[in-house]
Amino acid sequence: MLDELLALAPDCYEIRVFGAEPHPNYNRILLSSVLAGDKKLDDIVLHPFSWYQERRIVLTAGNPVIELDAARRSLTTASGERVAYDKLVLATGSKPLVPPIPGLDLAGVCSFRNVADLELMVEAAAHGGSAVVVGGGLLGLEAAHGLSRRGMRVTVVHLARTLMERQLDAAP
Repeated sequence: MLDELLALAPDCYEIRVFGAEPHPNYNRILLSSVLAGDKKLDDIVLHPFSWYQERRIVLTAGNPVIELDAARRSLTTASGERVAYDKLVLATGSKPLVPPIPGLDLAGVCSFRNVADLELMVEAAAHGGSAVVVGGGLLGLEAAHGLSRRGMRVTVVHLARTLMERQLDAAP
């Protein structure tokens, strides 16, 4: 979207992008490849910080928007910065579905959705040992594969009768 806007009228807009993560945007789908050791984090970055600078786009990474005031056409970030806007695009991403079970707040327990999760998993794998992956869908199996490739013994716990039940039909 930014590429199209800049191609149409490169000098007509002041563009600001706010993100919760301290990283530039990256291909979230390829986090599994980084976990497995097939790619490095830099390999999955879509636009590095320099890309934004070259296009005069202000990227505010690690400082998410926490409040919108549509009447005043302004937003407030977690650091307290208030920014006025003419047009606003919300790209909210998603959050993983995590079962409401005790222990989710324990050390070493994480979802697998972003770079922070990836880094926690890589650090845990560096110490070896065992891992339990809850969920036998595509992402859960990719996480299990990546942890296994990093030397961990992995157990997959899945609620459904078959793995990847959303992608695959049950055997007859």
